Parts: sequence; structure tokens; C-alpha cells
Amino acid sequence: MKTNQNQAPKRLLKKLTAMRAVLRKDEREVLDGIIQGEGIESEVIESEVAAHKMTTKATGKAVSRATTKANEVAAHKMTTKATGKAVSRATTKANEVAAHKMTTKATGKAVSRATTKANEVAAHKMTTKATGKAVSCATTKANAVAAHKMTTKATGKAVSKTTTKANAVAAHKMTTKATGKAVSKATTKAVTKATS
Repeated sequence: MKTNQNQAPKRLLKKLTAMRAVLRKDEREVLDGIIQGEGIESEVIESEVAAHKMTTKATGKAVSRATTKANEVAAHKMTTKATGKAVSRATTKANEVAAHKMTTKATGKAVSRATTKANEVAAHKMTTKATGKAVSCATTKANAVAAHKMTTKATGKAVSKTTTKANAVAAHKMTTKATGKAVSKATTKAVTKATS
């Protein structure tokens, strides 16, 4: 301990010398004055110290904030009851997860099903030969449909025939007058035949 006290002034002198080397001339003069006890009056030093001193009001405010913070921390502290409840929930969740875990047997079964499904899909896959055949059939069908397609000329001819046919049907249609006359003739003929 004595050795440290003996070396302290040497260390301080070394630090002050290093600091003095980086100061401007006017700042070096102030530092020299402080070291020699001149230049800065004790009032200035005391007022500087007083400015940084904690007042009773500031101390009370800091203590109040610290107490509030401590109360908040205490309010969030886990009690034995809350800890037990949290552990219980975590255990229940872990058990549920374990219950849904895939066993080796279940994994094997799932892999087997997936492989079977993949093989079935592969069996239905269209080969190049089958694709060519399907395209050929579709083209033939499209050509047949195109051959039966009505052209403008054919459509006009069909409309003309239909119109002529409709006019012929309309010409042979029995009007009310003609129907009455035919019924009257048929009745007269039937009565004459029945009486003779």
C-alpha cells in the first residue's frame, strides 16, 4: 500500500505532462496556475463543485424513480403459484407435441402410401407414343367437324329451301271459313248416307 502511495505522484506527474503537451498556450498557463495554486480562485472551484452536487429535491426525485422501478420489477416477479401454473402448461404442451410425433411404424406406413401413389401417377403418365396417337385422333376429329361445317353458300341454299317449304305449308293451311265449309259438307254427306 505504501508503495502505491509513493508512486501515485509520479504517475500523476506523468499524466499531467502528457496532457500539457496537447494543450494550447493559454490552457497550459491555466494548468500551471492550478498546479502552483495560482490563477483559479477557490470560489470558482467551490461553485463548480456545488453546481454538480445533488440537491435534496434531485435526490428525492432519483429515489422516487428507483422505488417505482423496484415496485414494477417486484410486480412482475413470478410467484410459486404462477411458476407452477406455467410449468403445468408447458408440460401439457410438451405432452401434446409428443403425442403427435411420428413413430417409425407410422413413418414407414406414410412412406409406403406415398410410394404407391407415386407409382400410380407414373402409370397414368402419357408417353410420347400415346401423346402422338391422341393428337392424331384429335386432328382427324377436327377435320371431320370442318368437313361438315356449313359454308355461306350452303347456308343460303338451306334458308331458301326452308322458306319455300314454309310458304307451301302456309298455302295448304285451312282457314276457319274453309274448315267450316268442309265440316258442313262432311256432315251432309254422312246424313245422306245414313238415311239412304
